[in-house]
Amino acid sequence: MPEIPEQLDDLRLRRWPRRRDERLQAWDAADRYLLRTLQEQGAGPVTLVVNDQCGALWLTALRRGPACSQGDSWLAWRAAEANAADNDMALPKDDWCWPWQTPSVHPDQVLMRVPKESSLLEAQLDWLARFLPRGTPIWLAGMDKHLPPNLVPLMEAYLGNGQAGLGWKKARRFSALAPGKVLRPQPEEALVSVPGRDWRLHTGAGVFGRQHLDIGARFLLEHLPRQVEGEVADLGCGNGVLGLALAVDNPGARVTFCDESFLAVESARRNVMLHAPEPERCRFHLGNGLDGLEQRFDLIVLNPPFHRGHAVDDRVALTLFRHARRHLAETGALWVVANRHLPYRPPLRRAFAHVDVVAGNAKFILYRCGQIATS
Repeated sequence: MPEIPEQLDDLRLRRWPRRRDERLQAWDAADRYLLRTLQEQGAGPVTLVVNDQCGALWLTALRRGPACSQGDSWLAWRAAEANAADNDMALPKDDWCWPWQTPSVHPDQVLMRVPKESSLLEAQLDWLARFLPRGTPIWLAGMDKHLPPNLVPLMEAYLGNGQAGLGWKKARRFSALAPGKVLRPQPEEALVSVPGRDWRLHTGAGVFGRQHLDIGARFLLEHLPRQVEGEVADLGCGNGVLGLALAVDNPGARVTFCDESFLAVESARRNVMLHAPEPERCRFHLGNGLDGLEQRFDLIVLNPPFHRGHAVDDRVALTLFRHARRHLAETGALWVVANRHLPYRPPLRRAFAHVDVVAGNAKFILYRCGQIATS
């Protein structure tokens, strides 16, 4: 296979949030493969980009013609926005759309990164089949080690066709044509049962804990504090199960649900409207942790992720610890559930004056952290 042109070499691309010692690139061989395909086989000037990581696809497509980017990640959107500024490019606000919103362009072709979660992949293939004109080329790519084995059958099911291309530098491209019609019913929505609660929680495509309640969240649910009043944050809320339990059990609490996933925040919002007796006590924040919020919290609950996309990255949790420290009220507390094998105790002790173990079992530890000792 001939070498792929170096379309990205004159772009300055970084991840968000910006870190001096960033270990992860803002693009990979799958991005280059898609850009080569666009350069060599593009059907027209207008491109729809799906699941771009940091703007590599979107910014390059914009140099060729109008382009819109669709994604679930606030961090991906913010990275693209910052990278556009670094490269003296303007990004009209209408050129980004969140999941299932109508794009601002009528695309001649689609460039799509294969998402990590199969449920999101199915929902996105269904979405493309519903709005794209018949015959629109769709190109997907991902790194070999992350690709689902049933990708081509899923493309055939939702698009009516699909084929795998050659591999290149451990990446692979897939191609299909939009059918111009719906070929099968929408993927079923996941409903998650919560032990001890008469709840069936809606969990959007790709949202963590979609098939069943995460066992870390389940452990934290068993030990949540009672008689909580004031401002509460469910940090990295997912479908909102922790914040919802706090809102229901503590009439004096005002709960803010925070996540960088649009679909997670929307899942939490829907579950609050269904199950919270006073949904007006709940607010929702799409963004990087607690950045952009002004209030101080009396309680923050956190079941931190230790992945960023496919990559293991404990610095996501470390960043959220720092956010909690900055946003805690003077007498507030951060409750963190963590797998026993994760070395969170030292960074928590550096961030907080007091770190106590509330509970533990063979798999998890529950920490209570604050600047004032527990009475």
